[in-house]
Amino acid sequence: MAEEPGEAGPARRAVALAVLLGMTYMYPAYLAGTLGVAIRLDLGLDSAALGLTLSLFYAVSAVGMSFGGRIVDRMGARRALRLSAALTGGSLAGVAVFGGSWAGLLVSLAVGGLGSAVGGPIGALLIVRNVRLSRRPMAFGIERASLPASTLLASLALPLLASIMHWRLVFLVGTVAVVVLAALRVPDPSPPQGAGGGPRPRTPLKPLGPLLMITVSFFLCAAAANALSGFFVDYGVTVGLSQSVAGTALAVGSAVIIAVRLGLGLGRRRRHGRLTVAALMAAGACGFLLLASGDRVLGLLGMLIAGGAGWGWTGLIALAVAEAYPEGPGAASGIVQAGGSAGGIVGPFVVGAAAQYSSYSLGWGLAAMFVVVASVLVFMNRAAWKETR
Repeated sequence: MAEEPGEAGPARRAVALAVLLGMTYMYPAYLAGTLGVAIRLDLGLDSAALGLTLSLFYAVSAVGMSFGGRIVDRMGARRALRLSAALTGGSLAGVAVFGGSWAGLLVSLAVGGLGSAVGGPIGALLIVRNVRLSRRPMAFGIERASLPASTLLASLALPLLASIMHWRLVFLVGTVAVVVLAALRVPDPSPPQGAGGGPRPRTPLKPLGPLLMITVSFFLCAAAANALSGFFVDYGVTVGLSQSVAGTALAVGSAVIIAVRLGLGLGRRRRHGRLTVAALMAAGACGFLLLASGDRVLGLLGMLIAGGAGWGWTGLIALAVAEAYPEGPGAASGIVQAGGSAGGIVGPFVVGAAAQYSSYSLGWGLAAMFVVVASVLVFMNRAAWKETR
């Protein structure tokens, strides 16, 4: 386990950088999703083609993130952050320059997927190597809250930019944040040394079984959560809500997720573990069942519960994984996040297909089943980890 730093400065910079990184390495996908209508009209794409374009980003990220985590552990936070920023910035600039064709957009977003594969695991490494043990629960809560915060800000601010400039120029504006991030000072203490004084040789992640169980749980919950964010507005309209009310409710749901992630990180003495995560997942499944009822009021309540409880626990898992695998926090985090990226591809497809060919009730019922299975796996993981350790 890392030693506890004696100064607060590097720890604060590490958390701030983890937050900024979490808000930028997903920029290409966020921008493409938010500006989807303008992209479709300009390039003559249908909804399926746009969905395939977004899926390519997540597919590249999912495939590359397990390798990206090992790259981060070997390179260190400073060099890995520069690499991620270069790939993300290149993706955004590529869309601005070559996004006038579908092929140019696809290639540019694939580059962004590589940036995400490297950028995703860096936050865990920054926190493990710079933040003292007692502060890590809150640090991971803040770092994980940056992702829904970025989505919330994008949904509120980007339409304003798109109304005054061409959508490709909005991508170019996004490169400013990436350039600023790359220019910041990165605290990067030396990694643990091997017996000969050089870098410690790469060691396999052991025990692997509990980590894979967590990864599958993350996959299932990410599938449900991404389906919720992708289809709630359309579902709300089908049960009698206006599009503006449903969109506002979804933004409130993002705020609830942020609040839960921050609240769970408060204080070492109130530290939560896998039992808390399993219980929250079970509550999230109940929220999806409320959505499946088809009732307008119950649907609104269900969305808040499904989002807050079913997806508000990620900081706890990030903390548990990083501390369970201290010699390879980036690699371990990369594997788990790869499962999340894969879930982001599968979940919207499954729920969308269910809604198209049957009903949203079936789709939300399937999402509830995903989260229930994830809850059972996390509960089993607690016992498996104790046994292997």
